[in-house]
Amino acid sequence: MASYQDGIKSDGILIKINNATLWFIEPDFQLVRHNKDFNYMADLPIYKSLEDKKKLFANGDNPNFIINEKSQLDKWFVEVVDEEESQSEKDATAMIYRGMIEAKYKLLTSAQRVWVSNEMSQWANKSYLEFISDLVSNAKKNNLIKKVFDLYNYSDKEREFPILSLLQHYGAPTPLVDWTYNSNVAFFFATDGLTKNENLKEEIDNYFSIYRINKGHYKREFLNIIDFLPDDKYPEILTFKDFGEDNGNVNSNSNNVFYISDFERKGVSAGDKKGLPQLMIRTPKPLTSVYNHNIIPQEGLFIFNPFHSKTIEEIFNQNGEGSNLILQPFDCFNIHKDLVEYLKRKIDIRYNINKSFTYPNLNNEAKKIKEKTLNGLI
Repeated sequence: MASYQDGIKSDGILIKINNATLWFIEPDFQLVRHNKDFNYMADLPIYKSLEDKKKLFANGDNPNFIINEKSQLDKWFVEVVDEEESQSEKDATAMIYRGMIEAKYKLLTSAQRVWVSNEMSQWANKSYLEFISDLVSNAKKNNLIKKVFDLYNYSDKEREFPILSLLQHYGAPTPLVDWTYNSNVAFFFATDGLTKNENLKEEIDNYFSIYRINKGHYKREFLNIIDFLPDDKYPEILTFKDFGEDNGNVNSNSNNVFYISDFERKGVSAGDKKGLPQLMIRTPKPLTSVYNHNIIPQEGLFIFNPFHSKTIEEIFNQNGEGSNLILQPFDCFNIHKDLVEYLKRKIDIRYNINKSFTYPNLNNEAKKIKEKTLNGLI
């Protein structure tokens, strides 16, 4: 049991930075925050308006950047489905999506939100990626996590990114951002739990957002982590310590970024092999799906952002002198919250995408199977 000087106790992993307690990761992977040492929390950056936001996205001047009416949504929905199906005939992993319940939120990772809101650059005695490395090192000592990766025969070093992927889906702050190959899953996440608020401060508060990246536009630039590797040994977190602002990297145009996926075979993102039309696990030794019930129904992957404050959209907009990769802005679609219930029901009825599917409870699924079998005997 970890304890804290103020009497806080937990059976989870205690994370300390510069003698300040930020988080406990409980045995069920739920994250509990104890923030008694922080009386002031810095504001996270947000978009103040859709006009402000559109400058960073490829379709910012297109009519589908803002969707206000059902007719617009239906037309756009068909376009998304048609384009996804067209791409999937050649490569089921070409298009990736992310849904967010608030259009004003920038694409920050959960670790960035912790780092920025607590102004940790001012006082932490370790760098941002060292903070992430400490998080994973503590997770390695957890009895359950250690047992899992011992049985899967992952070495101490090569289990770091699989552990990071696991922590991402169970509440810990990580430098990963969830994306999906399935547009309907992104629609679910953009609408799940969203209710219209009548006390709005700004017009942008009326909207939620869907983000879309066509990875086919970035071959040999935006790489899957497995295409960095000369062999099948997965790297440690600190292998990428020079990618962000750590170690004196003051290049403001640096735009190192990569993604992590079990659904793509080695060589696809590097342009050495073609993508395949059927979505399935392709990695011989999984990175994201070890002991993770969510990643499969969500058809998920992660983007790794090594920067402590730079957003994903900012990274994709930096192509000037000093940039590491040739990237370009991706798409964003901002949908009025009046259409939330309609879109939510549409994907549930047509595609059976709902909370029980995206956050599976196998006990419940087993009960459904039992009841269906028993009913079939009547």
